[in-house]
Amino acid sequence: MAEEQELYMVTSEPDSVRVKAINDQWIVRVVDGGRLTQQVFDIHAQAETFAEEERLRLGLPGEPPAEEPAGPLRHGGRPH
Repeated sequence: MAEEQELYMVTSEPDSVRVKAINDQWIVRVVDGGRLTQQVFDIHAQAETFAEEERLRLGLPGEPPAEEPAGPLRHGGRPH
């Protein structure tokens, strides 16, 4: 299940979709027309599927999947 959070306007940023791991969850960050939203997923495959759907919707090129973290994550999302 995804949780959406609308954050704020980022008018200086181009449209983009990014996936990254933070604290054992996957965050999909979407910039669409200057509006930044994030979706939080517990499952990497679901995050990548959502990200690809958003890239298609925005007409952006596909990207390779985000890499799995090298080890357990600490607070702050950095591998040990």
